[in-house]
Amino acid sequence: MATWLSNLFRPRINAIGLEIGGANIKAVDLGANHQLLNYAQRPTPPGLLQDGLVGDPEALGEELRALHKELRTRKKQVVTALANDVTVVRVIRVPKMSEKELEEAIPWEAERYIPFPIDEVVLDYALLDDPEEIEDQGEMEVLIAAAREETVMQLVEVLNSAGLEPVVIDLKPFAGLRPLEGQLKPEEEEGANPITLYLEVGHTATSLVLLKGERPLLSRSIGIAGKEFTQAIARSFNLPMEEAEEVKREYALATLSTEDEEALLDFGEVEQGRPTPSDIYAAIRPVLIDLSTEVRRSLEFFSAQGETQTPDQAFITGGGSKLKGLKGVLSDVLGIHFNDVNPWAALKVDTGRFEPGLLEDAAAEFTVPVGLALRGVSRVG
Repeated sequence: MATWLSNLFRPRINAIGLEIGGANIKAVDLGANHQLLNYAQRPTPPGLLQDGLVGDPEALGEELRALHKELRTRKKQVVTALANDVTVVRVIRVPKMSEKELEEAIPWEAERYIPFPIDEVVLDYALLDDPEEIEDQGEMEVLIAAAREETVMQLVEVLNSAGLEPVVIDLKPFAGLRPLEGQLKPEEEEGANPITLYLEVGHTATSLVLLKGERPLLSRSIGIAGKEFTQAIARSFNLPMEEAEEVKREYALATLSTEDEEALLDFGEVEQGRPTPSDIYAAIRPVLIDLSTEVRRSLEFFSAQGETQTPDQAFITGGGSKLKGLKGVLSDVLGIHFNDVNPWAALKVDTGRFEPGLLEDAAAEFTVPVGLALRGVSRVG
């Protein structure tokens, strides 16, 4: 069994954070004391990724070389992450045992939760409990992560072909939590750990993580995200995906627009018969319902296991979260106020070099790559 992810929970030094997403490829370069040195982004060409897998390795290698050139860095080591579609992440319970016994038992315990042969996967785990604090007949919680070995090795080969060296292959949802580290702890030293709900609405999947303090309680990937909203618009109005994406970005609302909003969002001088914001809302409404329903069901399922944990705070990020009104809809449906994530707040940023407005516009898309970059540098000072 491969062990590429064996350093999953250990930091590395001086590596670039790289996210290969379905919509964009993004990189962040940090220096000492988490100083932002540079960031870059390139659109992911259509067909380059298929269901989280690399459909055109040569083309991806070319894009990575171009992105690295834009980043203007000599660093070749990268911390990256596999797509949510191709990873399995679970919090499981196992009988109390020593850490050595757990290392031997994990493949057998994990096999029940992994939908492919255990000898074909890259598997890693993190023990969430101290065995010495568990009663003799008690159980311990373990976070497991797995992906097909061929998927991991394909990504490694593509990175190597672009002159890059992967030192850690991380998990996207937990990378995205890294910029929020300070907000996951109690405000007072002796206070109770807050329950946090984290949603990252990406291009092809939405990551949902529920935590108590920094301890994961639930991790789930939902196959409804930005791409589904774009496809709904494309189907309803017979538009190419590229044009539907532009319509979504510029005119779509996750709520029924008022007459004033219709005027503000009107397409202007375009041919008669083009969809109005209300038309677009009607097209994407089923996707909104499906996404909010899946999030609610995930929380209800967790509560049904006897773990009744109402979130004290919630965060939403990812390119798909920029759909106008989505945050408000989810807040209303779930009865939880969602906050945007500003990953740049976790860094030292020279505002004389980096335009604050551009950083703000890019914040949702760069939460994961900033988290990966934080994994790639040491905590100096």
